[in-house]
Amino acid sequence: MADRNLFGGTPADVAENEAGVRVAGGVGLVWEGPEDTAEQVTDLVDVSGTPITQLVADERGVLAPFWGPPDGREALWVDFGVGRMKLTSCTIGERLKAHLEQFDPHSSKQYTDEQLTGYIPRRGARINTPAGEKWVAFQVPDLVDDRGDEGLVLALETAGSTPSGARLFTRLYNTGALHVEPNGAHVPLAIGQWEKASPNDTALSISKGRTSTPSVFRVRADGRLEAAGAVSAPNIGTARLFSGPVAPTNPKVGDVWVQYVA
Repeated sequence: MADRNLFGGTPADVAENEAGVRVAGGVGLVWEGPEDTAEQVTDLVDVSGTPITQLVADERGVLAPFWGPPDGREALWVDFGVGRMKLTSCTIGERLKAHLEQFDPHSSKQYTDEQLTGYIPRRGARINTPAGEKWVAFQVPDLVDDRGDEGLVLALETAGSTPSGARLFTRLYNTGALHVEPNGAHVPLAIGQWEKASPNDTALSISKGRTSTPSVFRVRADGRLEAAGAVSAPNIGTARLFSGPVAPTNPKVGDVWVQYVA
């Protein structure tokens, strides 16, 4: 019946005197609470649909079932002349059960689904990023005395240790430094190129500063190396390479001179 809840009709819903004895035909007034300031409730309906303003016990002192006020309250207070006693709706358990069996009674599933769109699962993640947006960004502490926070942003860690005691492998630090250390006999770093790259495209570039500054070491797509400084290797030693129409002054052992006519 609308938002009215059903009360009475159970062995616990009885009219009693001060001695706890049932009172046949006892008349009780209904209140919205136990306080003296509580208002009386008179908008009640019996099971046949007839409006009633008070409760009357039957010959056994039991209260017949009735519908509470239309505000859907779950509890009322009844006074049969010996103080107010709490009367709880007799169908609260049935309504609670039906409520809990609803698909999403508190919208908690909907809320969770909405929140989870901003999280990455622990495994099997797939992130769909709109064009022009970051994949993911980490905000780390600012520099202090030219030193960045060396805490880890991402790390590959094994459950056990290797024979040498290692557990941490590839690591990305808060400084932006990346230490590539594979777990096992694998290629530490492999750089592929786009299939349509031209021979003069860059496969690897290192700058002394931001990437926007000139490169000091570059590997071209066809394998050529370009270095701004001296290149040292065991098979080169201190050898120097010269070219021109005149031999170099003060030559040293191992120098190479490529002569050509001006």
